[in-house]
Amino acid sequence: MNVHTSESKHKSKVRLPVIRCSCGAEILLVPTVKKMGETIENHADSHKQKVKDPEEAEAEAEKVRNDLIAKILEKACNS
Repeated sequence: MNVHTSESKHKSKVRLPVIRCSCGAEILLVPTVKKMGETIENHADSHKQKVKDPEEAEAEAEKVRNDLIAKILEKACNS
């Protein structure tokens, strides 16, 4: 006999926690500070590579880092 509960029949889609960068990219929140830092740094580097001037590139990366960190802290406070 095959018994199905309403849970198994109607699995709801669970939305994983993400933050959205100013460029529109969704960044998955990961459970460790180290991994989250790596994720932020990788994304900031992708912004940095789009800017030719080295000083402007670093400023853009710093802006992205700060924005993403602020969004993570805001999300943590609201959870």
